[in-house]
Amino acid sequence: MFEKDCTINGIHATYIKYLVNEAKVFERYIDVYMTAVAIGCLYDKRSKENTSTDRARIYADAFSTERDKCIELFRTVILADSSKPWSSEERTNICFRYRDEKIENAVPSITDEEVAIMKEAMELFHAYMLGGVELLYESFYSPTINIDDAIDYAYKTVFDQHSLIESRQGTLDVGQLLRPEY
Repeated sequence: MFEKDCTINGIHATYIKYLVNEAKVFERYIDVYMTAVAIGCLYDKRSKENTSTDRARIYADAFSTERDKCIELFRTVILADSSKPWSSEERTNICFRYRDEKIENAVPSITDEEVAIMKEAMELFHAYMLGGVELLYESFYSPTINIDDAIDYAYKTVFDQHSLIESRQGTLDVGQLLRPEY
């Protein structure tokens, strides 16, 4: 998991390129990828790739640098998501036990069912990432964006979330805390 190149196709690739190259909100594609997963999960926004010809590639070396963070994001998404009919035990197995490809002579052995469930989990993770990319693009798109506007918007977003968290300190409801306030 997170050991191979990842190619994002279609409009989402265009959005990622915009966020990195034009808006300069992120330095690398992997930064957009990780942020988008968190945003997509937080706002419960999933999307599918379209068949446009544009593509953005995140290379394996970027994943190797950020592998631990990506695995933690994967675990968080799988444990927080309620759209799949997985039991708590299955979610735990997906996060900590199952492997995503068949390896001969592995101990314990890897079943085809395990690989299929991991594929489904990665598709869910990827759908949240694509949804998050859309949200990030919508938030930062402007024909005349400059770095100061991007910083102001990011500060406002973080400040609003911080205010929401502080306002809920006395009555901590995790489900409400992780929901967007809009």
